[in-house]
This record gives sequence, C-alpha cells and structure tokens, in this order.
Amino acid sequence: MIILSLILAHLVADFYFQTENMVREKKRFLKLHLMHHSLLVFLALTVIYLGQNDSNFYLQVITPTLLLVLLHYFIDDLKILLQEKVRFTKQKNGWNLGLFLADQLLHIFTILIVCYYFFDVNLNELLEFILVSLNIQDGPIQQLSLLNSTLFIIIMFIIITSVTGHIIKIMLGSLTNHLSLFEGKYTLKDLAVSPSSQKHMSEEYTYMVMKHQDLSRGKIIGYLERLLVVALILMGSFSAVGFIVAAKSLTRFKQMDDRDWAEYFLLGTLTSFLFAIVYGVILKVIFFS
Repeated sequence: MIILSLILAHLVADFYFQTENMVREKKRFLKLHLMHHSLLVFLALTVIYLGQNDSNFYLQVITPTLLLVLLHYFIDDLKILLQEKVRFTKQKNGWNLGLFLADQLLHIFTILIVCYYFFDVNLNELLEFILVSLNIQDGPIQQLSLLNSTLFIIIMFIIITSVTGHIIKIMLGSLTNHLSLFEGKYTLKDLAVSPSSQKHMSEEYTYMVMKHQDLSRGKIIGYLERLLVVALILMGSFSAVGFIVAAKSLTRFKQMDDRDWAEYFLLGTLTSFLFAIVYGVILKVIFFS
C-alpha cells in the first residue's frame, strides 16, 4: 500500500499538477513542481500514518517527505542539465525519450529505497510477488487487497492515458506547421474544351488553413482508444481491436494523401495500440489468471 500510494502521488504531481508550460520551462517552474510533489507525498504519508497507532510522525511522514523531495530535486535538476546538452543533437527525440524513461525509473527507485529504510518493505518479497503475478516465476499467487487493487488500477489508468501519451509525443516530436494546419478536399471534374472535343478529366484541390490549432481533441482520442483497447483485451475480444484502427483511419482518410501526415498518423496510432495491448495483457494476467 505504501509503495502504491507514493507512486500514485508521484504520477499525479508529474502528470496532472504539472502543466505544459511547466514542462517546457522546467527550470523556471522547478520550485513550484517540488511544492506540488511535497504536498501530495505529505498527504499520502499522513493518511497512512493515521491508520497506524504506534508510528512516529516525524520518522514516518516528515523525514520521508523531505528525503523524497530532495532526491526528486536532484533527479530533475540532472535531467534539465542533460536536456540542455542534447537540445541541438540530431537524435533529439531519442535522447529525450531516454531521459524521460530514466527520470521516471529513478523516481520509482527512490520511492522503493525510502520504503525499504523507513517502512521495512521487503524488496525481495515484492520482486517475487511481481514475478509470480506475471506468471514469470512459479509460486503461490497472492491476491491483492481491495485497497491495493484500487490503487493499482488508478495507477494503470494514469499510465495508459497521460504517461503513454507523453511517451508517444516525445517519440513523434512536434507537428510541423504543414502537418498540423493542413485540412483539404480533393475533387475531380470533367471539362470539355469545345462541343466537338472529348471530355478530359482534371484535378482540383481545395485547401483550408486552420489558424488556431486544437490538439487536445487528438489527445483525448488517444486516451479513449487505449482505454477501449485495454477493455477489449480484458474481455477477450482481440479481433475487435482491428475495427478501432479502421474507424480511426477513416476519419483521416482525406489527409492520407499527404505522405508525411500518413506516416506520422500511422506511427502514432500503431505505437498507441502497441502500448495498449501490452497494458491489457498485463492487467489480464494479474487479475484474471
């Protein structure tokens, strides 16, 4: 429960309390982000403390909160420094993705270390529990309590939606002006030069430029499609996943004439579905095996 609560507090602070502007200017808003993080960690540990009768508030709440926030600061500051160094490299997206994943793994690692030293969490038993739950190692399967199951489902919801959306965004990079603003209509016309001549077919293109971009709709569509794929996998309806891909492709059929857009769209869609399938399989193995 303690580990899941702290991981949930970390994810909420990183992906809900942190705005797009704060992400872009991480160094400028780092103190504000640390305040959000410390508040959520403090609240999580306080709730756990209130459920225990013989615990020390200073050792069980204050010290772990200060240590986690301090470690969070060092990790984020290192990430900012490394991002500055790779800003102008050719493989910028790859480096940013690696830094993001390393950043999140280090945060999870610090949570595990704090839980080990302050709350006597047995990390060997935790690792064995994870391996057995995923059917990687043989052993008696321990069922999660209702509270732990709820926390785990909430964490997976955040990972399926916000975390994965951020990963895909880093992988694909930003949309160029051409790709983000393009909307078009393609028509064919029959034209006759004279009454006695044969008709010739010509092409006519009509373009509309959108001055204001609204990419939030695409983000919500990505969230919903991943949640729907996970739900279908949990129900065993693997074949229905293909219909979602087809439906999404039909909505962008006109723009598929643009090769750059088509490649961008297909890469994002297939990556999103790949992550969703993996999450669905993991949840199915843990809760229905």
